[in-house]
Amino acid sequence: MNVRARQIIGWVVTAALAGIVVVGMIMGDTRPEDRVASIGAAIKCPVCQGEAIVDSPSETAVAMLEILEEKVAAGETDQQIYTYFRGRFGDGIILDPPFEPQTLLLWLLPLAAVAGGIWMILSRRRRPDLVSGEAA
Repeated sequence: MNVRARQIIGWVVTAALAGIVVVGMIMGDTRPEDRVASIGAAIKCPVCQGEAIVDSPSETAVAMLEILEEKVAAGETDQQIYTYFRGRFGDGIILDPPFEPQTLLLWLLPLAAVAGGIWMILSRRRRPDLVSGEAA
């Protein structure tokens, strides 16, 4: 089998796997248990430090998980559930902050850090060229 045929087969397999992933993401969580786990993974336990309620063994997290299960069973949307918990515990109860003007710095700071790191690497790589150019 020549190299070109291998490349084509590789691209076809990659495209098929990507299609499977996209279909899975579009279909989403269909079972209520999956939905509870997904939402519970995004809600922080108020007792534990930075731990989601689905991972926490505390009594508070267990009680919050029971409330979450009741709300999912009642047919509430994800947004309604998040709004309920934000109303009771504040915006800090959500592990992933929403993309809003108040949280813009949280989202942009990692990008700025990466850009700064790239700039530092590139600026240090150019210096030896400048030094060798001045010495000649």
